[in-house]
Amino acid sequence: MRYYVEELKGRDDYEARINQVACYICGEQAERTEYRILGCEEWKPASKKYQVECSKCRDQKVIKKINEHEAINLRERLTSRFKEEYWFIPEDLKEAGFKKFQVNGKNSVFETKRYAINYIKSFSKISSEQRHNLLIMGNPGVGKTHIAVAIARTLKDKGFLVGFLTTGTLLAKIKATYQKGASKTEEDIFKDLKKFDLLVLDDLGSEARSKDEFDWSKNKLFEIINLRIGKPTVYTTNFNEEHLPTAVGERVFSRLYNNTKFIELVSEDYRKKFQVK
Repeated sequence: MRYYVEELKGRDDYEARINQVACYICGEQAERTEYRILGCEEWKPASKKYQVECSKCRDQKVIKKINEHEAINLRERLTSRFKEEYWFIPEDLKEAGFKKFQVNGKNSVFETKRYAINYIKSFSKISSEQRHNLLIMGNPGVGKTHIAVAIARTLKDKGFLVGFLTTGTLLAKIKATYQKGASKTEEDIFKDLKKFDLLVLDDLGSEARSKDEFDWSKNKLFEIINLRIGKPTVYTTNFNEEHLPTAVGERVFSRLYNNTKFIELVSEDYRKKFQVK
């Protein structure tokens, strides 16, 4: 004791004991090591830590720290795996952000950008259940994917678990699980999709080709939208509110109304400025 109690360093004229005191957490019996200098009446705690815990509370704190550490490790592993499996930003938008998104005087573009920025600001302040979905509609080239990427990248940088891929890519991943010897099952993918703090599904409505594909894809989209209830999803589509039901099916479109903000983005095709003259 004299090696770690400052008052006892270099002394032999003291005695020690284990005293029973109340645990400051639960009030149950706890043990505290005490000492006193010979000839003195006062017993002093050997530790500078004034509050004493019982063994049960101390064990619970250790277990809590272990669980927190494991949760952090799990989160890091998920982030790494999900980046590889569900993070497919278009090559020309790898660095897309709000600063690079040009409004060009268009009112709907300005309002969409402002809404997206406010969406991000409120995302960290409210619970998952309070967050809502976004459906960004507009012709090709108006900046829907750029805005969606900016939202995804910003929240990902803030530490949220975010996925970004086209609905066609996601459905292809699901279909690949039907192959013999597939490393993942459809259930595995559905479990993954439920874990995202935010999922971005780009190009909704362009995934189906034949009638059989359409029937299958709309059923899977319905399942995906359902399993994401309680977790926000951002959708982009080239279809407007009038034509989207035909592209995805009435049942899927009806489900999209649930807790979703519809945004129509109207502008010229920004890709025209990259045209070779």
